[in-house]
Amino acid sequence: MEQIENVVFDLGGVLVDLDIERCRAAFRRIGMDAVAEIIQPYYPAEMIGLLEHGLISFHEACDRMRQLAGTPSVTDEEIDNAYGAFHLGIPVAKLRQIDRLRERGIRTYVLSNNNTSAMGHIRRMFKADGKPMEAYFDKIYLSYEMRELKPSEAIFRKMIADSGMVPERTLFIDDGQKNVDAAQALGFAVYKPAPGEDFGHLLDSVGRP
Repeated sequence: MEQIENVVFDLGGVLVDLDIERCRAAFRRIGMDAVAEIIQPYYPAEMIGLLEHGLISFHEACDRMRQLAGTPSVTDEEIDNAYGAFHLGIPVAKLRQIDRLRERGIRTYVLSNNNTSAMGHIRRMFKADGKPMEAYFDKIYLSYEMRELKPSEAIFRKMIADSGMVPERTLFIDDGQKNVDAAQALGFAVYKPAPGEDFGHLLDSVGRP
């Protein structure tokens, strides 16, 4: 993949290992069965969609969850911990693969549908090899900060305009088919890893003849 100059990573399901059933179980333990039913890994729904779109705050999302589940006494912290159960960790091997990309002069980015609660957990996981998340990427693009959600064309256009990346020279890696399709329509090279797949061989080929 000699022509590739940039790699854009999704977070959950690509760099961050996820366990949706662990998350749902955590919500059920705090009595939020109705919230557990709307947790899904690819495209956020209901108040989680509004949260990841940047249209409501985390506290407002928690209020809507409490109302949906009929659990007024559940705290924001308990909800944050339950949502954090979604995220298992980031293998150090993946972090070192990103380091090797950057050593070869490849620019690296994140484009993720995400929220403030999840990012608190994820940023801590990035420290597994002793460095903060920002050390691994030229820029981190998050849906709630951009006020856009994948797979909208707008979120990709904003990233392209801000970074100056050329889609045809950029590899986009995401585990959501709609997101991959949207990126491909804009000219990106794309890859959709299977659940749990080790795609290190792909990263090792980037920037090489």
